[in-house]
Amino acid sequence: MEILPLIDVIFFILVFFMLFASFEINPAGLKVELPKAVTASEREPSNLTITVTKTGAMYIDGKAVATSEIQSRVRQAVQRRPDLFVIIRADKETRYEHVVKAMDEVRAGGGYRLGLAVERE
Repeated sequence: MEILPLIDVIFFILVFFMLFASFEINPAGLKVELPKAVTASEREPSNLTITVTKTGAMYIDGKAVATSEIQSRVRQAVQRRPDLFVIIRADKETRYEHVVKAMDEVRAGGGYRLGLAVERE
């Protein structure tokens, strides 16, 4: 039995796992630099994540949405799961008004359990 082809296959498998394990895990490749907080606490995984970029663009679970669409998406999610917990991930350079707008739309859609994502310091 020749061992050289087996070594090649193992090498390719090793390279494959090294490449894919090094990718940053971030939904839809959205790069958001979260603010840091000392008092951050762990929460259960969210059923709905709203990401707000520096420019104020909003995404729900990695898909771009208009601000007016957030309300209906939250309403649908609350109907499926009344104890819905919404996490708002906003870049640390995002204007405060964009974050407040996202929170306002969540509340208007019936989502009253929400949190702001931060990184621990």
